[in-house]
Parts: sequence; C-alpha cells; structure tokens
Amino acid sequence: MDQKPRILVWNFTPEEKAKLDHMLELVKAPPAFSISPYQGHMLVRDILHSDHVGTEAFVCEEKIVLFYNIPQKGIFFLIQKFKDADLPRPIFAVVTEHSINWPFSELAAHLIEERRAARERSTSTEPQGETSS
Repeated sequence: MDQKPRILVWNFTPEEKAKLDHMLELVKAPPAFSISPYQGHMLVRDILHSDHVGTEAFVCEEKIVLFYNIPQKGIFFLIQKFKDADLPRPIFAVVTEHSINWPFSELAAHLIEERRAARERSTSTEPQGETSS
C-alpha cells in the first residue's frame, strides 16, 4: 500500500479548501484531499488508497482533518498553520493502525463524541471532593 503522507479533509467549502491548499503549498506540506460525501461510509484505508466511491452519501456538518503518515512534529506545525491562516477550526485526528480500518462515518461520530466529552469535562464547574455531613 501507498504510505505517502496525506491529509484528508471533510466538509470544507471550495473557498476554504483553496485557502488550505495555498497554505499547504507555501509550507511544502502534502496536498489535502477532500473526502466526498459518497466516500463517507467507506473504510478510511479505502479512501486513502483507492479512487472508489460508495453508493450512499454521508452527511455530517463538522469539519474534520485527518493526518496520515505525517510525523508528530509536522502535525503540530500544520495545526499551528491552520490557526495562522485563519481557517475554520476542524476536529484534527491522526489515522492510526486501528482507525484506518473504520468507516469514515463511524470515525467521524467517534471524534465528535470525544470532542463533546472533552468540552464537558473542561467546562464542568461542579465542586470536586468534599462533602458535608
């Protein structure tokens, strides 16, 4: 299988994608590939390594960026460049040996749930620990 570094993006408008492509070109990063709605129920592995499309469209309003085979240092650099380029704030994720075998639609649902749970934990203001008797 092709192990070239890749960036996959979901739900970027043509204008946002053009801005992203320009930024990636300036920093000599791998180009971003848009996941089409008809690839949304396919395995991430098949999206990365084939030109196939499915028969059913996937709908998800979140913006997602998947990094494949990109070193950690490069990922941190690119995330900062997203902020500098005033691009929308997507959910960032790394394709792992496990997630590569997930349908993108399931991975997206999992990432959205993880973000929701993290936001709830960070905004929780309930007192911790002490109880009165």
